[in-house]
Amino acid sequence: GIEIIDEDENQILVQCGAGEQWHQFVMWSLSHGLAGLENLSLIPGSVGAAPMQNIGAYGVEQESAFHSLKAIDLSSGVRRIFYKAECKFGYRESIFKNEVKDQYFITHVTYLLKKKDFQLQLSYGAITDILHQKGIMQPTVIDVSEAVMDIRRSKLPDPKIIGNAGSFFKNPVISIS
Repeated sequence: GIEIIDEDENQILVQCGAGEQWHQFVMWSLSHGLAGLENLSLIPGSVGAAPMQNIGAYGVEQESAFHSLKAIDLSSGVRRIFYKAECKFGYRESIFKNEVKDQYFITHVTYLLKKKDFQLQLSYGAITDILHQKGIMQPTVIDVSEAVMDIRRSKLPDPKIIGNAGSFFKNPVISIS
């Protein structure tokens, strides 16, 4: 489920069950006029998996809206909250892929989303080109999401029609020396 935890005039704290589908959560946020996840549209998987590898697309990582998560220690059954700094997010990385791998079960993830005073991320990939092709000069979060979905659909077939493994890669990091 999705639950509003707190809000003020500028932002909203939303807790989502880890088993919810990521894309449906993004669509829920957009249907409520919330910003922060629009570039992450159409990414397959669950909300609970998103912080594990710090999913990202088109210039935005889930970390940018992430607030905290609730997890259960698999050895003791103790419930714990992990806040952003504790998660050690990096490029497709988190503490859950490294130091505490296989030690916790994520039950809920909380995101801080914007109601107003937000900056859309349009510079990555062909987002601006798609928006201009559609004649959109002042895009909304929904416009950005639809542009991202257009781009993603042009690269991968619809998994409901043709099975595919989606996008699975990590850009290599190479040292200068």
